[in-house]
Amino acid sequence: MGCAVFVLIAPESEPPVLLREFIASLRLAFALVCVGVSLILGGQWLGLIPDADQIKSQGRQSLCESIAINASAHVRHQQWVDLTTILRTQVDRNEDLLSIGLRSDMGTLRLDTGHHAEMWTTESAPEPRVEVVHVPITLNRRLWGNVEFCFQRPEQSALTPLTEHSIYRLVGFFVIAGLASYTLFVARIMGVFSKTQVVPDRVRQALDTLAEGLLVLDEKGRIVLANRAFAETVGMASEDLAFKTASELAWSSLEANETDPTYPWMNAIEDGQLQSEQMLRYRLSDGRSRIFSVNAAPLGGEDQHRGALATFRDVTHVEEHREELEKMLGMLRSSRDEIERKNGELEILATQDALTGCLNRRAFFERFDKLWNQSKADHTPLACVMIDNDHFKNVNDTYGHHIGDEVLRRVSKTIREMHENHGLVCRYGGEEFCVVLPGLSLRQALAEAERTRAAIAGITFEDPKELRLTASLGVSEMRFDAADTQELINQADACLYVAKREGRNRVISYNVNMANVTEETEKEEKEKKTKRLEISYQAVTALMSALSYRDAKTAEHSRRVADLCARVAANQFDPAKIYLLEIAALLHDIGKIGVPDNILLKPGALTEQEWEVMDRHDRIGVEIVTGAFDCTELTNIIATHQKLGRKRTADVSDMPTDEYTLWCAKILTIADSYDAMFSDTVYRRGRSHAEAIAELRRCAGTQFDADLVERFTAVIDERAPLVASGAFALGKQAAIQIGLDVERLAEAVEKQDLEGLKLHVECLAKTANSVGVDSIVRVANQIQSFACSEEMQWKALLSETHELLDVARAAQSDFLRESLELENHISFTE
Repeated sequence: MGCAVFVLIAPESEPPVLLREFIASLRLAFALVCVGVSLILGGQWLGLIPDADQIKSQGRQSLCESIAINASAHVRHQQWVDLTTILRTQVDRNEDLLSIGLRSDMGTLRLDTGHHAEMWTTESAPEPRVEVVHVPITLNRRLWGNVEFCFQRPEQSALTPLTEHSIYRLVGFFVIAGLASYTLFVARIMGVFSKTQVVPDRVRQALDTLAEGLLVLDEKGRIVLANRAFAETVGMASEDLAFKTASELAWSSLEANETDPTYPWMNAIEDGQLQSEQMLRYRLSDGRSRIFSVNAAPLGGEDQHRGALATFRDVTHVEEHREELEKMLGMLRSSRDEIERKNGELEILATQDALTGCLNRRAFFERFDKLWNQSKADHTPLACVMIDNDHFKNVNDTYGHHIGDEVLRRVSKTIREMHENHGLVCRYGGEEFCVVLPGLSLRQALAEAERTRAAIAGITFEDPKELRLTASLGVSEMRFDAADTQELINQADACLYVAKREGRNRVISYNVNMANVTEETEKEEKEKKTKRLEISYQAVTALMSALSYRDAKTAEHSRRVADLCARVAANQFDPAKIYLLEIAALLHDIGKIGVPDNILLKPGALTEQEWEVMDRHDRIGVEIVTGAFDCTELTNIIATHQKLGRKRTADVSDMPTDEYTLWCAKILTIADSYDAMFSDTVYRRGRSHAEAIAELRRCAGTQFDADLVERFTAVIDERAPLVASGAFALGKQAAIQIGLDVERLAEAVEKQDLEGLKLHVECLAKTANSVGVDSIVRVANQIQSFACSEEMQWKALLSETHELLDVARAAQSDFLRESLELENHISFTE
C-alpha cells in the first residue's frame, strides 16, 4: 500500500527552548530534593530514624557478654576443649569477628582461636585495622580474667565519616536518586516531551489508516510516533510506545545463533541508506511471536540525519509456512539418509557370502569384469590367486560342521584383512577362495600368496587346540594370455590342483608347460577344471531383473531354487559346474516373461489349454537362454528339466546321456517341486518342510529320481531350511531398487522439481507394484494425485513424501531383520 508521509522537523531555534524547559524542571526537582533532605534530617534529630552504627555497637557488646558468660561456665568446669570449639565456631560464623582469646588475671593467654596474640598487641595500642573489646569474667566472685575480642575495623579515609554513617548514606542516595526521578517526573508533568512532537495530528491520523505497522524515530532511535497497526500487532498502546527506544523492544533475530541482531532503522540513521526487507521476530507478552519484514528510510538531509521512518509488514504466516516446509525437508533428508544407510546394508547382503563376509560369486564376477577391462585398457598387470583349505573334509568329519564353519570364518577373515583393501576376495566354492589383485605382477602376487599361506598356517584355536590349518594356493597372471576372467581363474585353479598333488601347503605359479601332466587321469581332471563357461553374469542379471518386473514371485522362486541346487551340488562337482547349475536354476522359468497375466496370476488350477500356453513359453525360455549365452550345457540342463516336468515320470529313455546334464536336470526338478510345495501362493498356503519331503519321497521312483530325493532330503535336513515371506520375499535387488527410487524422489522434493517428482513417483509405484508392496503403492498413488492437482501445495506433498519414506524405511527394516534371521539359520558350509 503506497502512502505519502509528511514529517515536520523542528526548526533550528527549538533546541534552546527545550534546554530552558529542561533546566526549569531540574530546578524544581532540586527544590523538592532539598525539602526531602530537611525532612530526613528532622526525623534523625527527633530520633525517628535509628542509628545503624549504635545498633551495630550494641549488638557486638551483647555478643561479647553472652560469650563471656558461656566461657565463665566452661572455665568453672574446666571444659577447655569444648570452650575452644565454641569460640572457634563463633569466629567462623561472624565475618567481623577476627579472633577470641581467654586471658587470666596473671596475663597468661590460656586459649585463643588463632592469631589472637598478633592482633591483640596491647589494649592501648592494638592493630590499626582491629577493634578490640574485652569482658571480665569472675569465679567465686573473684576476677578470674578477661575474654578478649578482636573485631575488624572498617578502612578509614577522609570520606569515611560521610560514607560510613547511615544518615549520610541515606541523604546522599536521596539527593542523587531524587534529582533524577523528580526531574523526569516534573518534565513529564510539564509536557516537555510533548512539546517535541514533530508529527502533526492530521499526519498521525493518516498513518493510523495504514494496514502495515509504522514507527517514526528520532536521531537516537526513540519512538516519536507509532501508528495504530503497529501498536495493535505488538499488543501495546501507542502512548506506551512513545519515547521508548525501538531497539529495546522484544526483538530477536530469525537466526538462532545471532544473539545481537542489527536493526535496520539504526542502520538507516547511521548510514543514511534505505534498508529493505530485513526479517525480525517480535515476542509478545503472552509468549507468542510475530515475524516482520522491516523497511527503514532515513529522515532529514544528506548531511544531517534526524531520525528514520520504519515500516513493519507482518509475515508471520508466510514465515511459519516456510519454517514448516524447512522442517519437513529436514525430516525428508533425515529419512533419505536412513534409507541410504539401509540401502548400503542391503547391498552388503546382496553381494556378500553370509558365513565368511567375502564377496559371493555373482558380485565377484561383476567386479572382476570391471577390473579385467580396466587392466586391459591401461596395460597393467592383474593377478589371480586360488586358495583351498587342505583336508577340510577331515575337519568336518572329525570335529563337526560347526568347527568347519569356524575354520572358514577364521580363514576368510585372515584373507580379507590381507587383501580386501586392494583387491577382491570371493568365497568361490565350499572351502575355496579366489583373490584378485590388480596392479600386481606375477612375482608380487607370489609373494602375497606366500604371506597368505603362512598367515593361514599360523591360525590357532582354543578348542580344539590340536587343530592346525594349511592351505594350497595357485597363482596366475594376465601375462599368460588368458582369454577372459574365467580362464584366468581356471589357470590359477590348475596351479591349485598341482599344489594339492605335490603335497599341499604350498604356492604354485602357473606356467605354459603345466599342461603336460604325465598321468592321463590327471590331465582329464585338469581339462575338466579349466574348461571355460561362456556365461555373462551381467546378462543373467538383466534377464532376472526383467522377470522380477514381470512377476516378482516367480523371480524369487527362481532364486530360492538356485540356492537349493547349489547346496545339494556342493562336493558333487567343481565350482564351475556348480555355478552352471545355479545359473540354470535362476533361468529355468525365464519363459514366463511372455505368459499372459490371466494365466500367470490365475488363483487356481490351469486348464489343458493353459498348460499348453505354459509349455510353449517354456520352450521360448530355452530359446532365450540359447540365444543369450550360446552355452550348450546350460541349454541342455534347462531343456531336460522341462522335459522331465512335462513327462510327469522319471523315465529317461529319451533324455540326454550326459551324466552331468541329467543329474542337474533331475535335481533342478526336485528343488523346483520342493519350493513350489513349501512356498505360499495366492490360492493356498505352503506345506510344511516335513510334508514337502514326504511328498517328494512318495513320488520317488516315478516322478523323481529316488537316490537324488534322498540326497536332497539329507542336505536340506542338515541346513534347517527357511523360506522367508513378507519383506524378504521382495528379493535383495528389488528392495535396493525401491530404496534408490525413494532417494531420487526425496532429492526431487528437496529441489522442488515437480516434473522430476512425478517421474520418480511413477517409477517407484511401478517397482513397488511389481513386487506387491501395497503400502508403498498406496502412498505413491496419493503423491501422484497431489502432484497432478491444479491446487498443488508443497506442504501437503512434503507430508505425503515423508509418510512414503517411513513406509519404505519400515519395509527395509523388515527385510534386513528377516534376512538376518534367515542367514542365522542357514549354514553354507559344504
